[in-house]
Amino acid sequence: MQEIIIEFDLAGEVKLEGKGFQGKSCDEAMGHFEKALGVVAKRQNKPEYFQGIKTDASQRA
Repeated sequence: MQEIIIEFDLAGEVKLEGKGFQGKSCDEAMGHFEKALGVVAKRQNKPEYFQGIKTDASQRA
């Protein structure tokens, strides 16, 4: 199941976390929220993000 968790702290900082996404599908889903909320200060991709991405090395193997 895919879900997006949005947390607001007392200082007004917002943290978004995507669960159940692989590769660019996470970027697409989170992009709508990022655009609505404004500037993205930091982005950290989880290992699941890279499961949907093929590299040149893996394509040649």
